Formats: sequence, structure tokens, C-alpha cells
Amino acid sequence: FTLLQSATVEEYIKVGFDTIVDLFIKLLCEEGYDFTAQKYRLLCYMLVMDYCYVALDFEKELKRIRNLGEPLHEVVMKDGTVLKLREECIVAPEVLFNPGLVGMDKDNIMSLFQHGEFTSLLRAPPLILSGGCASGLKGLGERILEELKTVHEKFIRTPYQIMKSNVREDAIRWLNVHG
Repeated sequence: FTLLQSATVEEYIKVGFDTIVDLFIKLLCEEGYDFTAQKYRLLCYMLVMDYCYVALDFEKELKRIRNLGEPLHEVVMKDGTVLKLREECIVAPEVLFNPGLVGMDKDNIMSLFQHGEFTSLLRAPPLILSGGCASGLKGLGERILEELKTVHEKFIRTPYQIMKSNVREDAIRWLNVHG
């Protein structure tokens, strides 16, 4: 198996979970919500983990959400404010595939598989995604698999599986047993 850790991704392409959370906060602020105070960062982190996902086809999903006319999710805050989540649920995670969304001229997550030191990741299925956004973002594994099929022709013929190691759930399970 091959382990692709979130820290490796961040170190190489300089885009990671913090970038996703920052963009999510920025998008919420553009919608009129004030989540700029540091005390809201953990809340936004949890919102990203619970409500954001990587779209298999970003443009198609963005169009679908915009045509809905209603939010994807409504979250009632402690103070009674209703947070209406729409396209930010897919736009924030899209930064992994399109760093230009935050003005970064950097490689995207798929570029890892095109550079010599990382092409070996394709030779040892399954690919296990671990840590940060790798284990928490719904749809990330499926999108990587789909993108790999378009980049590497031989990949289509290789039985491949992408698995997630959910560090958060593993930690909670460990605390329940040992805590």
C-alpha cells in the first residue's frame, strides 16, 4: 500500500486543510456572516469537516447548487442565527485542485502524481489518504481516483482502491477505551 499523508501534500503544494478553512471563512464573510474572530476558527473547522465535500465534477456540481435556490444545509448556531451553507461547501475544498481560487500560483494535489518522487504512489495500490483534509473531506478519494484516470492511461487498467485513515475517529475511539 501507499500512504499519502496530509502533511506531505501541504509541504509539497503548500495547500492544505488550513487553506480550505481560510477560504471557507472568507466565503462565509462574503455572504454576510462574521467569522473573522479567532474564536470562530474551530467552529469553521468543524463546519468544513461536517458539511464540505469534494465534488467529482466541480463545474457541474456548482451549477446544480446555484440552481437549487435554497441552501444545501442550514445550521442553527447557539445564538439562534441560522447559517445557510451553499456553494462554499464545494468551493472551499476545490482549492486542493485549483489553488488559483485563493490567488496561489501553486501546483494542485494531482501534480503530486506527475513528479518523479511521487509517481511511485501509483505502483502500490491501495492508496491510503491520512490526516487533515485527506481523512475528513467527503469525496476526496473518489475525485483523486477520477482525476488519475484522466492523467494516467495505464491507471485505468490497474485495479485500484483509495482508502481513508480517519485520524479523528481513531483518536476518539482510543480516548473512549483509554481515557
